[in-house]
Amino acid sequence: MGKQGLAILHVDGLSYRYLLKALEQGRMPFVKHLVDEEGYEVLRYRCGIPSTTPFAQAGILYGDNSEIPSFRWWDKQSGLEVSFGGMSTFKHVAHKYFGGSDPLVRDGASIATCFPSAAAATYRLAYREHGYSMNRPPFSQKRALANWALNPLHLLDWTWRGLLQIWKANLQYWRTLLSGRPAAKMYIVSDMLEEILLHQLTRFATVEAMQEGYASIYAAFYAYDETAHAFGPESDYSFRILRHIDNTIRRIAANRQGKADGRDYELVILSDHGQVETVPFDRQYGHRLGEIVSEWLPTFEVEELKGKRFTPKAAIDGHILLTFSGGLAHWYFKDISWRLGYDEIEERFPGLVAKVAGTPGIGFVLLRNGDENHILTSEAHFRFDAEGRLPRGARDFLARYDEPDVLACQLDRLNSFHRSGDMILFGEYLDDHQINFENQVGGHGSVGGEQLFPFILAKREWKFNTADVIGSYQLYPLLKRLRDKLVVPGMG
Repeated sequence: MGKQGLAILHVDGLSYRYLLKALEQGRMPFVKHLVDEEGYEVLRYRCGIPSTTPFAQAGILYGDNSEIPSFRWWDKQSGLEVSFGGMSTFKHVAHKYFGGSDPLVRDGASIATCFPSAAAATYRLAYREHGYSMNRPPFSQKRALANWALNPLHLLDWTWRGLLQIWKANLQYWRTLLSGRPAAKMYIVSDMLEEILLHQLTRFATVEAMQEGYASIYAAFYAYDETAHAFGPESDYSFRILRHIDNTIRRIAANRQGKADGRDYELVILSDHGQVETVPFDRQYGHRLGEIVSEWLPTFEVEELKGKRFTPKAAIDGHILLTFSGGLAHWYFKDISWRLGYDEIEERFPGLVAKVAGTPGIGFVLLRNGDENHILTSEAHFRFDAEGRLPRGARDFLARYDEPDVLACQLDRLNSFHRSGDMILFGEYLDDHQINFENQVGGHGSVGGEQLFPFILAKREWKFNTADVIGSYQLYPLLKRLRDKLVVPGMG
């Protein structure tokens, strides 16, 4: 047997349920071929909370996603806003993470990922804010881009497809508005088109990494997630983007068989989280969350990340930062260097937690007090710890979202992070829609519905069992075992 390799293709934001729907509708014919003809099966797993890409991807790549409380957060120790947006700042705190881990694609190729995962090859152009350069990479962003650009057919195809996608996206935007349905314009103008236009570069880099024989490859594709943010995960346009992604998977799969001294690759296809239909908080209630907080604490400056800043006209007594990731918000008292517990907040700001929990659009608030978790809603106050049994009231409440014991474990883990907010706010989830703290039509990051349930597509012969996976970090040992089985020691 010749050399083997593992290529993992990450389809961002596509839930298990919506993948099955796409297969039933014929939107992803090649993926259906893998299931029907090549022995693959679609498995559901739980990504954990927060249901965001950095958290889920860190778990998959490193087996450790602790202290990544969201897509954006405030690091009190460093005094730094950490995010994976257009001006990523994670590189400033990266030294605090993943120590002693065995990265899934160690010495392999990490393409368009949030983290380099100790890869010998990094390529991050398709997701600009992600990653950071490795020392002396033999295969890099500049090299892949140069090789791609030297072929005039690539430039012609990119120009044609790019213009076509711009026209389609704008046409769909106006159709959506005229039909009375919402659409998030900023994702159409910036993020979504960026991902669609650069999707081809990620595909090209993946094929080139396979041809160069890297033993393990992880490549991430974000077009569906960005489109679903703009139009919603159930929109016809979002499902049409899946045909584009399916074609990419087919073209990558065509290079599975090694050439000359190359490798024969096995493919795994997975997602990191799902999405749900959302309604922006300010659209639903007429005020931004930061505006409401500034009325409760009129001598505090309140800043939303991502959002607005509300500055009092009089003297400022303190600073509050709200970091938003879809239907999840972390509330930080910036001037206090440690994470405040429930009792401390009650002592400093009597009645504040109850006001937050009673705000329309807030499903519940999560706080910590020692090793004890506190959940407050507009009607109740529940306490539980990691070891104790759930009180009946808490069990009944959590059952609205998922299996109570599973959800309690996930919430306890998020609430144990030192970098989580002093208060963690969850947007209300009703009738398959969630209140979102960002301007999105589809979103994720919180709890409720399909955002918690991504998929992994793997061969039945590998005997993956995801029934008990309640966090993406528990996928890591399954994938690592497969990697080690395929990659012959000493030949990688």
